[in-house]
Amino acid sequence: MRSVLWMSLLWVGCKVGAAPETGDAEQASPQASAQPAPIATPLVASANASPEGGPLPTPMRGDVALEAEGAGKDAAGYSIAIVVRLPDAPAVPAGLPINGPAIDALRKQNEPRFTIDLTSNRMRMQLSSLGFLLARDSELRARSDRYGHVFLAPDLATYRVLAPGSLRALFGERRPDVSPLSPAEVTTLGDGARRLGYHTRRVEVQSRAGKGIFEIVKLPDLGDGGALVVRAMLDLMNAAPQTSVVGPDELPVHAELQWPSRGAIFFDVTAITKRTDLSSVALAVPPPTATFTTGPLAPVVGELRVDPKDLGVLHTAVTDLGPQAASVTTGSLVLVNVHDTPRFAWLDGAPVAWVAPEGRIELAPVLRGRYQLEWRSFLDDAADPAKTVTVPALPQTRDAGTK
Repeated sequence: MRSVLWMSLLWVGCKVGAAPETGDAEQASPQASAQPAPIATPLVASANASPEGGPLPTPMRGDVALEAEGAGKDAAGYSIAIVVRLPDAPAVPAGLPINGPAIDALRKQNEPRFTIDLTSNRMRMQLSSLGFLLARDSELRARSDRYGHVFLAPDLATYRVLAPGSLRALFGERRPDVSPLSPAEVTTLGDGARRLGYHTRRVEVQSRAGKGIFEIVKLPDLGDGGALVVRAMLDLMNAAPQTSVVGPDELPVHAELQWPSRGAIFFDVTAITKRTDLSSVALAVPPPTATFTTGPLAPVVGELRVDPKDLGVLHTAVTDLGPQAASVTTGSLVLVNVHDTPRFAWLDGAPVAWVAPEGRIELAPVLRGRYQLEWRSFLDDAADPAKTVTVPALPQTRDAGTK
């Protein structure tokens, strides 16, 4: 039986080597600081501490490289698939000429998805879709004896060290900036729904930055792997990583993160596969061949999230816009993000692109007609009301988000 773990208080100073990005495409974030002042974060004994009451994991620093981990034997563990959903995603307008099936297919194609490999003390989280602000096939890796994460480029040639408190800015703004962490209150809610054939228990986590509802299952021989998944979700809530949410051999298969201002994101495990052949190199934190780097991610003005040919099938037919547009059947739509953080553009309920602050992206060819445009942040904690835009463009004001 595990020894009783006593609560301790430690002062944690977080510093990251990433400086704010400059340039016209992306401006300094008002929500996060690259070098915050030292903060006091209560470290609460968790399931990740040793059974003998050993030391808590050490926080990583963004300006300090980690010693590379060498190759070893294949390990046993689990591979899981996770999809991220917006419970309040922009609605698909009803009626003609809206092409509902085509829009539904684009929404499915652009769902943020992770593929996660877990052992008892390592996690590899790969971004396996285009539904993020970050490049597809980028990776987060974590280990049970260190707080924080390692972020790898898709080619796995370089890595950044992300101190605790970095993931909210990374996923929400493409910035490896550190935000202050706060203690979180954990409440047991009893039994949850059956998911993937497993019985679940429900836990609520409340922090200053949000509330999380976790539905948790038991997986034999998982060890502390599930706690590493929870740490990533807690980081999105700016909650202390040592908050005790799951025990040994437990994994959240459903999580709802809700924000105080507005919005929420849901995480759903869609598949769980027992493995005995997980590569030690693929789980190394950091890998032996990757080079340590610091600083901001390369600036990007934005990216299309659909093939140009798919833009022309959002509607099934052209719409009469009057004599001004009678001579054309297709046109272009220029998206301009006037906000100071990146935003996803949803056109008639389809996530068609994301655009950096002051960035511009042209959509073409688009059938002549009227469309509903909505701007949303990745975490859905910021949104603009839906606005009608026309193709070809009729006179518009700049704050309409188009030109």
